[in-house]
Amino acid sequence: MGISFHITSVKEGTIFNVMQFLSLERVTGTLTISFGRDIPQVSIYFVSGNITTAEFGAIVGDAVLDVLLCQEFAIKEVNFDPGRMREVNEEAIIVHATSLSGAMLNVSKDVDKCQARSLIYGMMPMKDRNSSNINSLLHLLNDFNSYEDTLIKAPRDGKDKAAPLKQCVLITRALRNGALAYQTPMISLKAIRPLIDIVQPLTEKETNNLRGYMKSLLPHPKATHISIERFYAFSSAIESIAQRRSGDVGERARKTIRALIQKATKSGEASQVEGKGESKVQSSAPTTPH
Repeated sequence: MGISFHITSVKEGTIFNVMQFLSLERVTGTLTISFGRDIPQVSIYFVSGNITTAEFGAIVGDAVLDVLLCQEFAIKEVNFDPGRMREVNEEAIIVHATSLSGAMLNVSKDVDKCQARSLIYGMMPMKDRNSSNINSLLHLLNDFNSYEDTLIKAPRDGKDKAAPLKQCVLITRALRNGALAYQTPMISLKAIRPLIDIVQPLTEKETNNLRGYMKSLLPHPKATHISIERFYAFSSAIESIAQRRSGDVGERARKTIRALIQKATKSGEASQVEGKGESKVQSSAPTTPH
């Protein structure tokens, strides 16, 4: 009988806890991890509690663990089906599998140091320079062999990002120079700073509420951009605070919000992640003045 884990709220470390449970139970079978409907699944094969292979389309072996931890907050469901595999994909073997804890610790360090992560949003639809639609970045990773020849042609520049996977290096480079773009317009967190300044000084309660709300809207703590749909939600909270200050402050906030939306959606810039003036969430989140 299989084991089903329905994930309702993914926190950092969730997938490790699931795999650790299976390791302690010394199971043999396949763990499948789903990011959502119509997105290919990750398959991890266990033998007597040891992870042996991992596959996500073109991403195989240890690289799958990097993708899992990077996109952990996008995971929707995991299932375990017992039983031995008839054939094992030799290319998908996990090299550093002697210790699950050790393997996941090394991957976690890789993801923490990854400079490309701040621009990569796995669930969001994309398009290439020819306006051909790609269902999501996770689809692109899964079928990376179909895109690699095109992405590798993107010119290097002095702002290239370091990443543990070559796929992420190429994707980020393509995002920066326009060879790839998100179909949804994106707004830099740094550009939101003047909007937050309008309602300063914030009370401690307002600061904590805004910081927590922004965190809930972002795909991971190192994100540098927010999708325009989620910006609408955040800007509504700012506008509410501004209106409580005074009618004039409320109007200033509304004008700033409109300007940010217009800049993000105007022709030639929509869906582009420029990567200029990037900052971590911590520096862009609402703060009280010192």
